Order: sequence, then C-alpha cells, then structure tokens
Amino acid sequence: MKESPIARRYAKALVELCAEAKNHAVIGKQLESFAETWDSSDEFQNVMKSPVVSLEDKREILNKLFARNLFAPTTRNFLFVLLDAGRIGHVDEISRAFAELMDNVSMRVRATVTSAVPMERSDLVRIQAALQRLTGKTVVLDAKVDPSLIGGVVTEIDNVVLDGSLKTQLQTLSERLLA
Repeated sequence: MKESPIARRYAKALVELCAEAKNHAVIGKQLESFAETWDSSDEFQNVMKSPVVSLEDKREILNKLFARNLFAPTTRNFLFVLLDAGRIGHVDEISRAFAELMDNVSMRVRATVTSAVPMERSDLVRIQAALQRLTGKTVVLDAKVDPSLIGGVVTEIDNVVLDGSLKTQLQTLSERLLA
C-alpha cells in the first residue's frame, strides 16, 4: 500500500532524527508497537481524535502509556508532535513508511513466502539466500501458510510476485484447455 505524502514526510523527519541518535531500531520497534496499540483499540482512537477531549488530557493519556511501556524520548517527542499537529491518526501509515525508509537506508528488503504447508527452516534459509543473491540486499523473510495453494510456493519481494504454486499452474492449464 502506498503511503500518503504526509506519512512519508513525517517518517523521513524521524529517520533523520534517528540517524543523529543512532537508535533507529529501538524507535522503529516502539513506533510499530504504538501503531499496533492504535489499530487494536477503537476506543483509544476515538478519545485521541475527539475534539471534545482537550489536548492536555490527550497528552496525559500518552504520558501514562509511555510510562507503562518505557518509550524512548525520541519516540515520545515524535508522538507528541503528531498529536499536536493533529496527525496522530496517521501513525500506522507513518510507521510503515518509517520501516520502508529504514530498510532502504540499511540495504534491507522484505519478502513474503507463502506455501500450502509450513516450510522447513532449511528451505526458508535457502530461499532467503537466493533472494539475497538476486537483490544484493539483506532479505527479511516472512513465511505464511495458505492451504488453498495446494502445493508450491508464492514469493513476493519488492512488489514482484513469483508464483510457483500448484493452484496457479492448474488454473493456467485449465484456461489453456478451455481456450
């Protein structure tokens, strides 16, 4: 999914802050954690977006959350900036944009491998190594299971899908036979 220009702008600013402090991994995890909390609670979102709740009360809510989860000062300050600017609702998008920018800076790429049954660790390592040779970047692999594939593997990396599933092969064969 393409992030909005707002999300990219805030994410880029955070990347620059992290470059100075050299704490991008910690900030990334904390931002992702906050985004997950945000996504999982409609009540939290409603309170933080409500024009009825004062900015001071919203800051107090965030302070309590930060105290419980021990957020780094950079993360806390960044989230306060989002709150003050009325952009806290974009935190999920900003978190994804930040991760993408940090991947680019770190010469890292994310890939998803989907198979019909759980794959052996050794197979995942081989796929990861092949993708690293292909891209010249460090590959962070996410393994998923989709029984509807019947067999084979579907790999997605940098918006490129390599579909070696039995399901797709059967669909292609069926289309050829019916043509």
